[in-house]
Amino acid sequence: MHSSIQTKLQTLPLPLQELLSAAAVEANDRNWPLYLVGGAVRDLLLQQTEQAINFRELDLVVDANHSASVQGAAELGCALHKLYSEAHLQVYGRFQTATMIWRSHPQLGNFSVDIATARTESYPYPAADPDVVVGSIQQDLSRRDFTINALAVRLTPPRCLENTPVLLDFFGGLTDLHHQHIRVLHPNSFVEDPTRIFRAVRFATRFGFVIEPQTEGYIRDAIASGIYQQTQTHHHPVPALQSRLKKELKAILKLPNWETALVLLSELDALKCLHPQLKIDQAWWKQTQLALSWLTLFDPSVKAIQPWQLILELLVAQLRSEDRAKVAENLCLGEHSHQRLSTLAPMQAEIHSVLIYPRSPSQVVQCLRRYDLPTLLLVTAQSPLTVRQRIWQYLQEWKTVKPLLNGNDLICLGYQPGRDFNAILSKVLFATLDGVVQTKGEAERLVLDYFPL
Repeated sequence: MHSSIQTKLQTLPLPLQELLSAAAVEANDRNWPLYLVGGAVRDLLLQQTEQAINFRELDLVVDANHSASVQGAAELGCALHKLYSEAHLQVYGRFQTATMIWRSHPQLGNFSVDIATARTESYPYPAADPDVVVGSIQQDLSRRDFTINALAVRLTPPRCLENTPVLLDFFGGLTDLHHQHIRVLHPNSFVEDPTRIFRAVRFATRFGFVIEPQTEGYIRDAIASGIYQQTQTHHHPVPALQSRLKKELKAILKLPNWETALVLLSELDALKCLHPQLKIDQAWWKQTQLALSWLTLFDPSVKAIQPWQLILELLVAQLRSEDRAKVAENLCLGEHSHQRLSTLAPMQAEIHSVLIYPRSPSQVVQCLRRYDLPTLLLVTAQSPLTVRQRIWQYLQEWKTVKPLLNGNDLICLGYQPGRDFNAILSKVLFATLDGVVQTKGEAERLVLDYFPL
């Protein structure tokens, strides 16, 4: 793999090659070694053909450990921004990082480059954001999650004899790539950052790798220790169990084979990171497949809710009603999700109380039309067959029915525009749904009878 890294770099789109060259020149002018690190190196080494990989982001590390300046990432980011002024530059001094973001690059589309000063990190408590200090490239790579992500390619001189980029592999990442293993770098990794459990599952699922036995043991030990539940009760900010965990769950649930990943998370008891009582069973799988099939049918353009978010809400909906809102808040699911999950129990009770008995189409519509599609999907998933059938009829047939009259028709009949129009048109709609009126003339007579001029 060493000998092929130069060839693989040359498969990158030309704008990326030019960007890496420009970054290397700027770093070399400052006598800073510059490295391409992480997922891009991994994916290049896994690449089976010369077909270009469409990277959405790249990670660079500048080793400024022996320089008077420790803000290497910020300085390099500013230098590159002068060359690429169309990009948006963000600098995060606390974490020694900078990010360049292209919203609509003509060749690359939405694209970003993360630049970090080589650093070490420590965690003040489990699941916290890390405290970072400047370090060497080896120290920087040692803080990575897995060996396959702790690989780096040196982009600046000196290079090896063939003048090709030097590949750094301090932790056996190449061997684990060859054997298709997910291996953690140190035993406390999952205690420090529980999102690594979810990343391990995501990478194993995405690449068809296996979590090697010792790493799996570390995962199980971390979960069984109860450290995550203890941390959440100490009232510290725990981003690794909140926004960062949501990000990992989103990435997992967007995988084509997300079901495989979720089964593995369940087998590892990793769902306890969300809530100690959270688990999935056959009933949940059936409910979720039903909800997803309805989402595809009734919202083919996926405007109401993304499938990954619906799956996540269905997971949380299994919990007791008093726990749903707390988990939704912890995961930073957003206002709409939080509202749906926190009020799901009373909404479900109200809908069931109406639809469990035979009802006319207008009664079903009056009950359901105040709820959006995601809410109805959550309710449907946990409802008996009779209620599901009524909701299906509403979505399939009755939701799109329009009254036989409109506002202009009412004006022509002599009515003055105002708030009464809504009541009149609702009356016409309900009569239309129930078959009481079937023509425009019948609708006009109904209006004149119930709302005399």
